[in-house]
Amino acid sequence: MFRDKATKKRITVVRALKRAAVPERPYIRGPRYLVHPTITAACAPSLLAIAAALSDDATAFDDDELRAVQSFILDGSSPFFGRDATAAMREAVRLQHTVVRAKTIAAQGKAKQTEGNVRQPSPALTGS
Repeated sequence: MFRDKATKKRITVVRALKRAAVPERPYIRGPRYLVHPTITAACAPSLLAIAAALSDDATAFDDDELRAVQSFILDGSSPFFGRDATAAMREAVRLQHTVVRAKTIAAQGKAKQTEGNVRQPSPALTGS
């Protein structure tokens, strides 16, 4: 079903990101929330953008980027599990920029590889 370990890891991170973007219901006993709903609401757009970028099969991502995203949503010492929504949102946006930048760099690399095969229009056709 999965072609390699990297694809399987990326799919599990995407699923975890989608679950983390949804506010959780409060528990009856013990701590009310693992992740406070205000922090989930602050980080949800960035988490969903990261999930969308990671779910694209055409791009390749570095293992360090996946590990950073995974530790943000799964490690209890990350700002995502704290009480400061601003710090959590800043970290989520930083990770989003890292992942989206890697996606655009990979896309630009593919575009540069294919530019050699594309014929440029002659000046007679463009009117210049």
